[in-house]
Amino acid sequence: MNCHDNNLRPDFVEALEEIATLMSITYEQAGPLPDGHALAQAGLENGGEIVLDYVDHNETGVAFEHLLYMINEPPLVVSEGCTKILARIANTLKMPFKGHESNLL
Repeated sequence: MNCHDNNLRPDFVEALEEIATLMSITYEQAGPLPDGHALAQAGLENGGEIVLDYVDHNETGVAFEHLLYMINEPPLVVSEGCTKILARIANTLKMPFKGHESNLL
């Protein structure tokens, strides 16, 4: 495990607080989902659990990719503060990240 990976969990948790809230609101507003709807995809509604499971198993790169998937698929609009956390994670992992553009990755 990379020593930086272990230090990223608080950043993932902080980002997920906002993202999970936005995801919850999005699901509430959508109501029953037809097959093929963007929100009907696997790993979105319980995405926070999936992300933290990856983090806890030292798969922070996969966790970050899943976090971006959770943001991009509905799509969600995250705050500047959350974007800064995501940028910090990406920088530590040396992964691409565009920020507040239309797609975060």
